[in-house]
Amino acid sequence: MKIELAQRIRALPPYLFADIDRKKVELRKQGKDLIDLGIGDPDRPTPPHVVAALQQAATHTPYHRYPSYEGMATFREAAAKFYAERFGVRGLDPEKEVVALIGSKEGIGHFPVAFVDPGDLVLVPDPGYPVYATWTRFVGGEVHYVRLRRENGFLPDLSAIPEEVARRAKLLWINYPNNPTAALASRDFYRRVVEFALEYDIIVASDLAYSEVYYDEPPPSFLEVDGARECGIEFHSLSKTYNMTGWRIGFAVGNAQLVAGLGKVKTNVDSGAFEAVQAAAVAAITSPQDCVEEMRRVYRERMNALVSGLKEAGFDVLDPRATFYCLIANPAGLSSADFATRLLTEAGVVATPANGFGPGGEGYVRLTVCAPIERIKEAVGRIRRMKL
Repeated sequence: MKIELAQRIRALPPYLFADIDRKKVELRKQGKDLIDLGIGDPDRPTPPHVVAALQQAATHTPYHRYPSYEGMATFREAAAKFYAERFGVRGLDPEKEVVALIGSKEGIGHFPVAFVDPGDLVLVPDPGYPVYATWTRFVGGEVHYVRLRRENGFLPDLSAIPEEVARRAKLLWINYPNNPTAALASRDFYRRVVEFALEYDIIVASDLAYSEVYYDEPPPSFLEVDGARECGIEFHSLSKTYNMTGWRIGFAVGNAQLVAGLGKVKTNVDSGAFEAVQAAAVAAITSPQDCVEEMRRVYRERMNALVSGLKEAGFDVLDPRATFYCLIANPAGLSSADFATRLLTEAGVVATPANGFGPGGEGYVRLTVCAPIERIKEAVGRIRRMKL
């Protein structure tokens, strides 16, 4: 019997990290101590009051049945209240403008299913979260990469998008605070995005997963600016803010038609998020946020150790303004894959080659601070001893 993968899977680009993953396995078998700064997965536990809320909710027998795809009313109301208090985005209708997600990745992946037809053009940041491009291709859309350049603060130059491309475009993805560049966007930038979107009838999908992981001023929401709710939707996650990556809970808010379209997909592909997890999420976003401030303090301390240590060693490090990511420019003569491989094999430090986020990531590797500060300091020491 001949078994073949579907063309949409065969057309995916090669898995860039396969060689590094293979080397990680080999080195661990040899007993090598690896410091993994490659994955954006918080290493600290979920706050105790959130865990307690889940434990209590898990005994509530009505939560043991199928949930609704759109989410519990209490969760959607809490999300709307969060947006009002944190961003000043008031008047969100919990029934029509908020939908629960099984983690924001689920919503981001399913969103093109609702709005992108075969042949539609989607504007994708480069470098950017790979799911934007992957799911565009899964539904038969065309990807047009919009380069994010260091000299422009890793913001897309909307005026440089060719007129014919802008007129064809159906959807624009934006992501600030940004993965992998750790850049921020201003309200002025979001105003330009809204003007661009309304001029060309383009849907804007904003990925705000890292809104609470920042080091100075709180990042704004795209939905704060006038006109954003006419053309846009925003995806939010509890994963990074509350160390809940394994819990798979998030939500999307914004234009009612866009939320409804995503909801229609969800009715056909999933059965909603476990309601006990939603109850715990309500506890997370409605309780005092001391745990979030502590999270920022810890990441700030770790990031300072990483950035200052590598800068002292002569590396070109891009100062992160948010997220727990940091880009390091490749030493002369090395590609991103080469640099990541040498960090792994010579220093025992796992990094992510940034070209895994698109061609525009070539020239950098990404490190995270999702490890205890002692291990981060040790990683810096190992890297400084490398002969590059």
